[in-house]
Amino acid sequence: MIYSNDDPLALLAMEEERTGFYGDLYGERDAARCPVCGAYEPEYYYLDDDEECLGCSECVYKTDVLF
Repeated sequence: MIYSNDDPLALLAMEEERTGFYGDLYGERDAARCPVCGAYEPEYYYLDDDEECLGCSECVYKTDVLF
C-alpha cells in the first residue's frame, strides 16, 4: 500500500515492514482491516457496484449536506 508523507499510518507501515511484525502478541495481522483507513475490525464495510471497498464504519459517515 502506498502512503503519502503526511499520513499517520505511514510510520506504522514502515515499522511493521522493518521489524517483520516482531512482538505481534495480539494477532493484529490476522484481524480484518479496512483498506482505506486501516481500522481494525470495523463494524461495517461500504462497497461500490464493482465490489471495491469505499471505506468502513470508522472512516465513512452520513451527512445531509454536500460540500
